[in-house]
This record gives sequence, structure tokens and C-alpha cells, in this order.
Amino acid sequence: MKTGENKVVKIHDVKIDEDYIKWLGEIKARYRKSQIKAAIKVNAEQLLFNWQLGRDLVMRKAEEKWGSGIVEQVSLDLQAAFPESKGFSARNLWRMKQWYSFYADSLAKLPQLVAEMKPIDFYTDDKLSQVVAEIGHPHSTGLEDNDFPTFFSLVPWGHHAEIITKCKTIEEAVFYVVHSAAEGWSRNALMNCIKADYYHTSGGAITNFRSKLPSP
Repeated sequence: MKTGENKVVKIHDVKIDEDYIKWLGEIKARYRKSQIKAAIKVNAEQLLFNWQLGRDLVMRKAEEKWGSGIVEQVSLDLQAAFPESKGFSARNLWRMKQWYSFYADSLAKLPQLVAEMKPIDFYTDDKLSQVVAEIGHPHSTGLEDNDFPTFFSLVPWGHHAEIITKCKTIEEAVFYVVHSAAEGWSRNALMNCIKADYYHTSGGAITNFRSKLPSP
């Protein structure tokens, strides 16, 4: 039997009709949606943690206060406390600090930059509308935890790390964050688009991005 093919119980009191098939389809769709929402929520919490840790390292002036090796020390202490968890390498902690620092001076203008990413629209795009409802409107001027941009939660941490190390401006970075979410780019697809400089070759935030992007 092929994967996804319906089985039929071996008794005589089951009637498989169109109404049942429709109802079963609705159940499957709800379950898939719940899986997506759960994954987004987990990603959002992890990203919020990364953002807060990066912010702490910046705002506490950790290196000035505790010495140049403090990031490595925090890394060792967190790995010892949570040996089953990944993501506490010194390199990753430096990325968190870099992530926060990259956007820190431009947080107020992020909602406007997102709003300018036409023709992408987070509320009319079927792939994103339900997910966005779970974490907040990305065009809102409100930011979670005082300064964490909610739309960041739509993109995995690995994507963010690539973006901040490859992009030179906030505008370019937001472009790749938004389109990674809207187009469902894998990390490799994102890297290829950055390498091909789609931000500039597609006309940036406002023009003909979809018409120039090759099929996935």
C-alpha cells in the first residue's frame, strides 16, 4: 500500500462516501496546520532566547566586565548545564551577539521595511497568514519583549546567521528574511539567492522579485 493511501477496516458497518472523504481531508489539514504552528512556536521561542542572549552580551558589555574570554566561558557553562541541547557553541554565541548588534540601531524602522516588501503580503499569502496570526502581525510597530521583531520568528536561526554575515545593509537583510519566509527557502536556496545578489538584480524590495526568481 502506498504512503498516504486510505485503509479500510475489515468490517461491514463502514461506508466510505464523499462526505467522509471531505471530512477526513479537513482533519488532515487541521493536523498539518497544528504541526506547522507548533514548529513556528518552538522556533519563535528559540529565536527569542538567542536574541535575548545576544542582547545581554552587548548591553552588559560582557567582555569589558568579565574579560575577553567571557563568551567562551558562557558557552562552556551552558553546555555543561544543558548537555542535551545544541546551539551553545562559542561560535553560535558570537553569532547571537552579532545578530542583535546588526539590527540594534534600526529596530524602529523594521516594520516599515517589511511593509515595503511588495508584492509579498503576509496577510494575503496563504502560506503565511495562519502562521502570522499565531505570533503577531509583522507590520505592527509593536515588538515582542520590547525589541524582538515578531516576523523574525518566521525564519530559522541558520537563515538569520547567514543573512547577517552576508548582507551589508538592514534593507538587504530584511529583504532576505521576508522572502525566505514567503517563498519557503531552504538554507541552501537562501545562500544561492544571496550569492546571486537577488536583492539588487530583482530590483530590491518593491519591484519584480517573483518574476525574476527561478522556480524552486
